Amino acid sequence: MSQCDYREIRMSEIPWYSEASLVSPRHVFCVGSLAQCVRKWNTLAEIERISTHIRLAKQYEGRMKLDGGDVATLAVHPELKRV
Repeated sequence: MSQCDYREIRMSEIPWYSEASLVSPRHVFCVGSLAQCVRKWNTLAEIERISTHIRLAKQYEGRMKLDGGDVATLAVHPELKRV
């Protein structure tokens, strides 16, 4: 199993309804569920996406922060459309 496959599996173990916030160094874009924050991230301009990350209210798989690569992985997850 490649690193990407492993990461994708781990990311899918975080519940879509977990509390999260989408933040950049100067702005809070969204506070709500992980699904809401990922959807909001999809609407941001590319330049804003670079500096943003998602903070989780609770630790999942040892992680409290999801960087741009992690958010991009979640953004294309087919389950996001059903949540």
